[in-house]
Amino acid sequence: MGIFDNLKQISQLRQQATQFQKLLSSKIVEVSSPKNEIKLKINGRMEILNIEISENILKPENKNYIEKLIKKTFQDAQREVEKIIANEIKSAMGSFPF
Repeated sequence: MGIFDNLKQISQLRQQATQFQKLLSSKIVEVSSPKNEIKLKINGRMEILNIEISENILKPENKNYIEKLIKKTFQDAQREVEKIIANEIKSAMGSFPF
């Protein structure tokens, strides 16, 4: 295998990585807290697209509760995205050139 074959494989891997990033951007996960007080929408790249907070909990005395709830809900969303990524990687492994 020559240097040109290696460069060709590197180019193919870059193209696949770019396609995978686009694919992850298109995957959307919506997760709500147990009482639907917080709703998050994130994409497969873990970018927050939308946050909804119920007006029922928007009080200054709920500040710590809201912060913890957002963090917990985001962690739930991350787990869902990780499942999507794992499935996409499994299905994409067959198309790698090595």
